[in-house]
Amino acid sequence: MEQHDWEKGCAINGLHAVDLHEEETRYLVDRSIETQTTDGQLTYGSLGLTPYGWEPDWAGDKNEYKSYADPVVPGHGVLEYYDRTGEEYYLDAARKQYEQLRSIETTEDGGIPISRGEKELLLDSLYHFAPFMARYGQLADEPDAIDEAVFQIKVHADRCHDPFSGLYRQGWRESPNSFAQGTFWSRGVAWLTTAIVATLPYVPEDHDGYDDLVEILQNVCETVLEYQDDSGFWHNTIDDETSPLEASGTLMFVYTFEEGIEQGVLDKDTFGEPSQRAMNVCKGLVNSQGGVRRVAVVPGGPEAPLGVALHGQGFFLLAASYFL
Repeated sequence: MEQHDWEKGCAINGLHAVDLHEEETRYLVDRSIETQTTDGQLTYGSLGLTPYGWEPDWAGDKNEYKSYADPVVPGHGVLEYYDRTGEEYYLDAARKQYEQLRSIETTEDGGIPISRGEKELLLDSLYHFAPFMARYGQLADEPDAIDEAVFQIKVHADRCHDPFSGLYRQGWRESPNSFAQGTFWSRGVAWLTTAIVATLPYVPEDHDGYDDLVEILQNVCETVLEYQDDSGFWHNTIDDETSPLEASGTLMFVYTFEEGIEQGVLDKDTFGEPSQRAMNVCKGLVNSQGGVRRVAVVPGGPEAPLGVALHGQGFFLLAASYFL
């Protein structure tokens, strides 16, 4: 797992949700701090695209890909251990990572781009850094960090929203003004929904942006329901019934629905049964080694091959934690 960055972070989040492999999980978090770069990026900085044997045209040259957002995901675990232990070691590491994010040159409307090079806002980034920022703000008593988390979700959502379908494209490019990856990819939409439900617990309900986030969440979740397949899955391209039924987006919607229901921002009568159907069908995907099959592998997208990947396992555990 150590060769990964954001995928490892998703797996750590899943393991924390079900209280498994504590020793190994803390080792991975501590190792992410030990390999924090001079400018504050955790887990060796960006490791680039993980080699799964394919590379889509839109991903560019992986040798030039240096993500700002991907190394932040293990930071969720860093803050979890600060919350548990109170050790300043963890808060100091989180502070460096937060300050690095705030140092990045943004788009004209203030969005933090996912990587160096062209300024692109990808919904992936939101799960990567918005919950981290908001929780850091709460734990460090820095309300500006909570404000920034809310602002980033709103900027990314505004740029990627399709007003005709109510869905969200995965990414937007500032120059030229265009969609970096224009399909309605299920995991792309789910990055937005998971980011919101993971951020809301750290945003005061009287915050100016709280109701805005809830409204975005409710609207997109209601739209997503229209596309659920009778099997319980969602398709990899959410509005294309000829695309494969895919696990990671499906599990991320389960996590979204269950966490939203628990927070009281999503209606159980509306979302509970679709969530249960999705979880039931995903149970059959776990192989004898614990891998979760039918996951669109990194970097994802509409043409991604399906296989086994850490983020699939992480979101399976996050989703399953509500059914234990």
